[in-house]
Amino acid sequence: MQIGDWGLVGKILGIKSHNAYMSFLRPTSKRFQDVVAAIEKVVENREKLLTDKKNNARVIKRVIEKPDS
Repeated sequence: MQIGDWGLVGKILGIKSHNAYMSFLRPTSKRFQDVVAAIEKVVENREKLLTDKKNNARVIKRVIEKPDS
């Protein structure tokens, strides 16, 4: 988890970030499963975006460094 993730989870679920966090801390909460699923999506999507960014940077670097033939 990173800064801002609870706010995003709250927006996804339509609740305040503090409520999302507190629901996460209480496994018996009725929103617990929804909060966990939202957290997993947020982290998964961030990792995918960062991976895509790294792959795109490699492609751009190859294009820039490729001498014109």
